[in-house]
Amino acid sequence: MTTSRAKNKIRSVLNEDTKKIAEEGKELLTRKLKHLKITLNEGVVNELVNYFKLKTSLDLFYRVGIGAIENQQLKDYAAQKSNTLINFFKNKIKRSHSSNPDEINRQELTSNYDLLVFGKEQDRLDYKLASCCNPIPGDDVFGFVTINEGIKVHKKDCPNAITLQSNYAYRIMPAKWIDSTQQEFKATLKITGMDSLGLTNELTKVISNNMHVNIQSISLSGEAGIFNGQVSVIVQNNNILKKLIDNIKKIDGVDKVTRVYTN
Repeated sequence: MTTSRAKNKIRSVLNEDTKKIAEEGKELLTRKLKHLKITLNEGVVNELVNYFKLKTSLDLFYRVGIGAIENQQLKDYAAQKSNTLINFFKNKIKRSHSSNPDEINRQELTSNYDLLVFGKEQDRLDYKLASCCNPIPGDDVFGFVTINEGIKVHKKDCPNAITLQSNYAYRIMPAKWIDSTQQEFKATLKITGMDSLGLTNELTKVISNNMHVNIQSISLSGEAGIFNGQVSVIVQNNNILKKLIDNIKKIDGVDKVTRVYTN
């Protein structure tokens, strides 16, 4: 049985670890922001806390310290910060040309957060939503690799977030919701068929000629008359990917094109 004294000791150790990570995170954040030509001060800290929907500066520094806040997120903040003045004048101009208050105050949602991706490569993995915080599309979230239930997705302000990140930092996976119709994602295709003269060149040509498709990696081989290939591409949405697959299937000699999903 754990005594009250023991619990207090454990809690004290956890708090000290959290503070240590937060201190390291603050130093790391200072360096990263300096690279983005932003000086870390009280005003910037408050902006970042609000930007990432956190409660305190300790939460901010801690998340930077464990890597839960990625460089791209800080770049997005910096871009937003630099555009604040421009947007102010744009809005001022719009207001001067509009006499309709409803038109002035109307805001349009341009993103439909319908797809959850993990890690720097934005992989699409199987997951379950944590019942303790019930995240919904668009929430700031992270993935936690459980022992028996795969990846559980928690909100970054989940009551259990700090405990999980403090005790099991090595099992934390960066995650975010994206708009599948507007943001790029990685897809890997496996291609098989009859190995014939010029097939490799034709395949490369078809992929390269597809607009909005970037080849990330390609591996092709032929043995005993059988052609095997694996191509990883970056595409903007599923419609473009489907069109690419259809075009590859039309190549003479290609027998089958299947998508490989990351486990």
